[in-house]
Amino acid sequence: MKRILLACCLLTATCAGTFQTAMAHPTTVTVTDFNAKVALLDSYIAAGDMTNAQATWNQVHTMMMTELGTTKSNIATAATPAIASSYQTVLNNQVLIYRQAWTLKNDLSANRTALHTQLVNFAATF
Repeated sequence: MKRILLACCLLTATCAGTFQTAMAHPTTVTVTDFNAKVALLDSYIAAGDMTNAQATWNQVHTMMMTELGTTKSNIATAATPAIASSYQTVLNNQVLIYRQAWTLKNDLSANRTALHTQLVNFAATF
């Protein structure tokens, strides 16, 4: 009986540690790193290398999602309602730009300029 109880406690501790790690603050994305990745994406599209362009888009997308998570975390941990409100404004802008970029990603070649503009606008919200 004691062994079963010990096994249950160890399993609970293991699961709780894993869950806590998964819920940690997202890593931050720097404007420099994001802009470098956007420039790389643009260069692949310009060269007609759609395989690398798609792979780079996936990385840019991940960076955007990370930044959205960081902004949401900032809202949740804001010291005052005024600070939370300012972060909420940033989040609203980020979501709007993200949605516009998301619709453009379906045809990277045809939407190259518009996509680049939206990604630069997203970087400006950091």
